[in-house]
Amino acid sequence: MRQPPLLPSPDSGMIVLSSSARILHINGPARALMSLFGPSHEHWPQMAPESMPSIITEFCLDVLAQLRRRIEAQDWTQFEMRRTCHMVTPSLLLTGFGVPSASNSEIRVVLTLTPLLSTPYAAANARLSHPPTDVHTPSSDVTS
Repeated sequence: MRQPPLLPSPDSGMIVLSSSARILHINGPARALMSLFGPSHEHWPQMAPESMPSIITEFCLDVLAQLRRRIEAQDWTQFEMRRTCHMVTPSLLLTGFGVPSASNSEIRVVLTLTPLLSTPYAAANARLSHPPTDVHTPSSDVTS
């Protein structure tokens, strides 16, 4: 059963990462949300991938692996992956989108971080709605 797309929160942040998981862009809301992981994360985007929180790095690598599999299969449909991070308060919904390039040498990951409501119902619902390796293909009315 396909899930409806989530509406972005005004508190959502966005990070663009390279195929080697290096940060290419991070907006202000993402920078604020990353500071929840501790003061060392205020120095983004100068951080190396190995210095990022492991859940962010692992999720980025999972999105890249899925994107590479789709490129090899010449499957150009859009997809997104979701994961919930409970390492910080509020919990964060991580949503990753793979972005192929014409040459496949400059593939990118767009990662959004959305704070989740802290009510027990919302947290339980988010955990059930977004299993760790959830891959979604948006409906056909979404343009690429």
